[in-house]
Amino acid sequence: MSELSKSQTIKSLTITNQFATDILLLNTPNEVWQYLAQNIIEKLGFDDAVIYTLDEGGKTLSRMSGFKKNKVINNDNTRNTQLNDTSANLMVIPFNQGVIGKVAATKQPILVRDTREFESYIADGEVTLSELAVPILFKDQLLGVIDTEHAQVDFYTEYHLKTLTALASIAAMKISHIIREDGLAEIIENLEYANKIQDALFEIAELTFKTNTMGEFYRSLHQCIGRLTFAKNFFVALLKDDGETIEFPYAVDELDQDAVDEFDLGEIFEKVRIDPENLSITGYTLSKDTPFLLYEKDIQKMLDNKELYILGSIPKAWLGVPFGSGDNKGIVVVQSYSTDFLFQEKDKQLLSFVAKHINDAIERMEAKQKLEFLALHDPLTDLPNRSLFKDRIQHAFLHCQNNRQDNIAILFIDVDRFKQVNDTYGHHVGDKLLIEIVKSIKSTLRNTDTLARLGGDEFAILLDGKIDHDTICRITESLIAAMAEAFNIDGLNISSSLSIGIATYNNSTENAEQLLIDADHAMYQAKLKGRNQYVFFESLQETNKSTNIKLEYDFEHAIKNQEFIGRYQPLIGFDSDEVEGAEVLVRWQHPKLGLLQPDTFIPILEKSGQIVQLDLYMLKLAISNLNLWTDWLPDKFKLNVNVSTAGFASKEFITYLQEQHLKSAEITSRLCVEITEESLILNVDAVKKHLEILKSLNILVALDDFGTGYSSLSYLHQFSLDYLKIDKSFVDDLNEVNNKVLILDAVVNLAKALKIKTTAEGIETVEQYQKLKEIGCDVGQGYHISKPLLDTDFKCFIFHRGNPRKIA
Repeated sequence: MSELSKSQTIKSLTITNQFATDILLLNTPNEVWQYLAQNIIEKLGFDDAVIYTLDEGGKTLSRMSGFKKNKVINNDNTRNTQLNDTSANLMVIPFNQGVIGKVAATKQPILVRDTREFESYIADGEVTLSELAVPILFKDQLLGVIDTEHAQVDFYTEYHLKTLTALASIAAMKISHIIREDGLAEIIENLEYANKIQDALFEIAELTFKTNTMGEFYRSLHQCIGRLTFAKNFFVALLKDDGETIEFPYAVDELDQDAVDEFDLGEIFEKVRIDPENLSITGYTLSKDTPFLLYEKDIQKMLDNKELYILGSIPKAWLGVPFGSGDNKGIVVVQSYSTDFLFQEKDKQLLSFVAKHINDAIERMEAKQKLEFLALHDPLTDLPNRSLFKDRIQHAFLHCQNNRQDNIAILFIDVDRFKQVNDTYGHHVGDKLLIEIVKSIKSTLRNTDTLARLGGDEFAILLDGKIDHDTICRITESLIAAMAEAFNIDGLNISSSLSIGIATYNNSTENAEQLLIDADHAMYQAKLKGRNQYVFFESLQETNKSTNIKLEYDFEHAIKNQEFIGRYQPLIGFDSDEVEGAEVLVRWQHPKLGLLQPDTFIPILEKSGQIVQLDLYMLKLAISNLNLWTDWLPDKFKLNVNVSTAGFASKEFITYLQEQHLKSAEITSRLCVEITEESLILNVDAVKKHLEILKSLNILVALDDFGTGYSSLSYLHQFSLDYLKIDKSFVDDLNEVNNKVLILDAVVNLAKALKIKTTAEGIETVEQYQKLKEIGCDVGQGYHISKPLLDTDFKCFIFHRGNPRKIA
């Protein structure tokens, strides 16, 4: 074939230059292929031109675009795996099949002068006697093939071949540039999107620490989701523990916000009962436990089929993703009322991914809220505890100082003979009785009054505002009257009454704490006067309160006559199921009043200052018994001795222990001193010093009744403690109240982290025992194991329980 003439060369360059210039404005591969096929027809005068592109597998070609003179013959990327016999009509061509397949396989152009003489030619039904096919290559990588056929023999020339090859090369460079740009843009977009998701996930994880209320948490969560997808209409729903109610703690809806506000109940705006026969769209999605992306027509169809119903307006697009499992299930939903934004599969995948993190964040936030609630509330009754109540009193006291027309009254309440209920029927009945008593008390109070549980069977009420003496009396009398009828507890009719002490604000009141102390003192006077009545603290001052407590006078005589005796309640190790120790509990064998429980006389001795003498008495009794029992006690046995706040702070107490350590370090090493939470906070430096001394004497220290008083989990690391005794209120109904398990687990894990062992008090059932063992508690104590025993009975318990030394 001869070289191109000068005019052909100029014409070829003109065509290729113009093509190169024109395709600069094209943005997609399809546009380039179409323009290339059309340009070949127009500039080179061909009858047709067809573009085939390489398939993903790299072994076949598919027709992408084609032109005949004045007619588009194909502009469709439809794939067809059925091959026919004609090359021109083939949609998919394998490598090495026909002219086009051979060009693809060899990456070399083929010019067929006479198709009748070309062995691999495949006829298409039309009279075509010559064919020219050129590979589209970029850096030797095949992108496709340009094919053209003509009815004349030997129609195509060297000029056609070189021009078509040049056009193919220019098109290949443009296509590669577009693909590279698109790929880079996609990578950048994916990276930006991934970073956006990562930022959102970090933000969701941090919400637990940055927000203080669930309402604030959900609002911030909404903002996070809004940065990822369209979330103008957003809500979170939670399945309640009963499995039959859906609760909506947060919802924002541009069309139905009035409906949302109508159900507003603080942070919970709506509750919907689940009816399996008539499910809402939210309940339907929760029941299927799978994400749903539904459009208006889908929803309408399901409504027509009565598969579900919808609250409010029907959205154009609805996307809901369930999260959680078991008792902690919920759903996060976004919806759109406009066709301007319709959620896609990508949004469903995104929300499904984020939902897992939302579930974790909600669980952490709820756990945080429960722990914060526990720090300020009583776990049995959910009432404010002593710490929160004292804070409320302080605020009311300051307000009263600035507003002289207002007044404060503190009602200190003790449930009469409550100890007898516990001893007779068990603590589980006692706890249920307290809950019913709280309900009755609440029914008599105003919305502005504050009721708190101070511990055990002691409660307090803060009355503030414009109250006078008559109002206080009327409220107090209604409290006493509310106890007139017996309470039915598990089929038992249990009568109860209240002894109430009242202290009111006056100009001589020094501080808020004094009001509580004065009310407490007045309450004991109500008990001494016969119970089931109330006494004002002011009247005590008139009758000289120094003559009102006979037990103070009897105490010295009781010490001399050894009327205080011990009862021993075993402590069992959960791992070994063996006796690891016992707690010695004091009783007063009064010659006239009979056997007195500690709650009868301990508060009186604490007020009189005689409690330190009792502490020393019981400590001496414990050491004496340890000496007597040394032959048959288990090797690692510890005897726990309760010590009051005043006793632990006293020099006599520490000095006595040091003296006994010098006499017999082996005996004192069997002691474990139980102190109260109040002891830790009254004089931190002195407490730390005494704890260090006990540690040097190899005497263990346990913090008693943890969770009912002043301390916080954050204080524990400051003190050298060996045991944390968890109050029985945490153990009660452990198998029924889920949040108690969560709280106990948190306390036990924190104690382990601080290398402090945990003892659970008040274990009354085998279920409680097993659950505490599973949680990882170290030691157990309670009536399920044994009631407090006489020393002789305790010896038998040790011997029959196992692991005693042989008795000599």
